[in-house]
Amino acid sequence: MTRRFLPGATIGVMGGGQLGRMFAIAARRMGYRVHVFSPEKNGPAAQFADASTVADYQDRSAVERFVRAIDLLTFEFENIPVDTVEWCAQSVPVRPSGSVLHTAQHRLREKTFLSRAGFPVAPFAAVSSAADLRDALEQITAPAILKTAGFGYDGKGQQFLDGAKTAEGIWSERPGDELILEKAIDFEREISVIVARGVEGEVTTLPISENIHVAHILDVTIVPARIEDTVAQRAAQLA
Repeated sequence: MTRRFLPGATIGVMGGGQLGRMFAIAARRMGYRVHVFSPEKNGPAAQFADASTVADYQDRSAVERFVRAIDLLTFEFENIPVDTVEWCAQSVPVRPSGSVLHTAQHRLREKTFLSRAGFPVAPFAAVSSAADLRDALEQITAPAILKTAGFGYDGKGQQFLDGAKTAEGIWSERPGDELILEKAIDFEREISVIVARGVEGEVTTLPISENIHVAHILDVTIVPARIEDTVAQRAAQLA
């Protein structure tokens, strides 16, 4: 039988950013204690947590001390080393699992997973050399977006390609990076679907959000999204 964690349990959170802050506020309102682990001192999440540990994610002794103080673990963003999560999983339940994190923190693994599972994604190709980029541009064609495969967010590590530069010229500016080229999509608006899934398979879909960005950074979220019911239903089904 799946163990249930009732209010009063301590939830560990890897990461101390704004999403962790919102998580901590919600969890404490429900009666849970929150312990944040982050290299940042007095970050957004720590300000609303019951306790915080300030250490590098790969400081194993600090991670092990942290785990002894919590009942279960989650993470608030994807750039947590998988090894760190696996250390924690040896002692406490981790949700989502480290395997999910491994997929979600790397654009190429993520896109490949979704594509193989039959989900609609923009055309993409892996790029690790100038020759790869030249072939990818011939296959996908401009306009396209060249992105780092890992550790990019808020537009960081992204480059819009309109066909003006050669593959060799583009690669000379960022040699050695593991990249992914994606076809630029002329979309009407961006939406997000948040889904909560229990360990026994029960699923709840939250109201769909519409995201408005300024300079590649999320500026405003509107809930519910200004979309037709048929689009909302399809988005929820995909999620």
